[in-house]
Amino acid sequence: MVHYFPSCNFTRLRPEASEAAKNLMASLGVQVEGCCRPGHKKLEAGETALTVCQTCDMIIGEGAPQAAVQSAWEYLDSLTGHVWPDHTGERIILQDCWRARNNRPLQDAVRSLLYKMGYEVVELPDNREKTTFDGEWLYKPVMPGNLKLAPKAFARIEPHVTLLSPEEQKARMVEYCS
Repeated sequence: MVHYFPSCNFTRLRPEASEAAKNLMASLGVQVEGCCRPGHKKLEAGETALTVCQTCDMIIGEGAPQAAVQSAWEYLDSLTGHVWPDHTGERIILQDCWRARNNRPLQDAVRSLLYKMGYEVVELPDNREKTTFDGEWLYKPVMPGNLKLAPKAFARIEPHVTLLSPEEQKARMVEYCS
């Protein structure tokens, strides 16, 4: 069975887009789940968890090694015959996530989907494995709950965290986006 974990943050920050993604996955026969934290515990051997969030990916990957974890983007990119929205003539800037900097299949799938929709993709110079950007994620302490659920994955990240105050985080984001 294939399970889709929609990401708590994605659902909270973009409820309409999250609902549309859940509806799409359900229409494809994918079992839509809730939060990965309790949800990963019910995954069985041979099942696949689809994620849109790197934190979910790490928690499920370490906490449910009996199941496969794949980005939702890879799964969607593998669909044949699906009609994607037409965004021909629109440009989009692509920002790779630091936590996924070494995940070439995810990166390729995102690009492929954007091209299938007709976007003109603008690549930033620090892309793929060269990216140093992860939003405010690398400026906050690793959440104790994350460290408890996936200690190996999050312990590897802790040395890369530079703690900043909320004001400094906002300033960094404004500077980066300028």
